Amino acid sequence: MADTLFRVHFEDGTKLDITASDAAAAGKRAGDQHDGIIKKVKRVKGNG
Repeated sequence: MADTLFRVHFEDGTKLDITASDAAAAGKRAGDQHDGIIKKVKRVKGNG
């Protein structure tokens, strides 16, 4: 399956765009890149 672009929103206002196979994987990758509490993970429309 092709990877999809997700936007991960953190409680401190930081947003990261992450390519992953699913939302859970995107959240894990984002958490590895930025310390903080994840509020939501959304698929970016038009990208998979």
